[in-house]
Amino acid sequence: MIASRISGEKPDLSPVLGELEEEQAGRLHLELADADQVLTGIIATLDERGGDAFRSDGVLLEQEASGQALVRVLLEDARGAIGFAAELRPKNFYPDGSDPWQPGRPPMVMDTTGWDVGGEVTVRYKTRVGRRPYTIQEQVLELEDERYDTPEEAVAAFASLCERLAELALSRDPTVAGWKPDIPASVGGPPVS
Repeated sequence: MIASRISGEKPDLSPVLGELEEEQAGRLHLELADADQVLTGIIATLDERGGDAFRSDGVLLEQEASGQALVRVLLEDARGAIGFAAELRPKNFYPDGSDPWQPGRPPMVMDTTGWDVGGEVTVRYKTRVGRRPYTIQEQVLELEDERYDTPEEAVAAFASLCERLAELALSRDPTVAGWKPDIPASVGGPPVS
């Protein structure tokens, strides 16, 4: 996988967004760099409020050997116990289940006539199930994929999603306890009062 930070390296966005005019590419780079700042800009605040050394590589353009390419961001604490993620993907990023890409085949060509934007908040914690310790990773909140028809709409939606994730990250204590879902007593959670 090749990952390039949008705000620093200004990679060619065409693998994800298709061929862009120079001015158009500049505007979209700027919008993605602003989204990068929105999420990475809250790291110090999260840590001051009790977070565990939050970090992010920023908004990245990622390209796989398979030809798959996407724009994504992940903000998480040092242990990976709390994560806030967003993705902007060409509409065929996930290949048809009947004929998936395999090594040795030519790389996939991304369909840049539509884009999906979505995200999630996840929490990972340890619990006991049947007297045995287990680590559970749970999706606390899914920000469902929405389809967009132009690169401008897709990038604007991604930037908006980054703003929403920043608001969510600041809406609770930046700890596992602040994000861990309630576990019903029927599956070993605390007794219901």
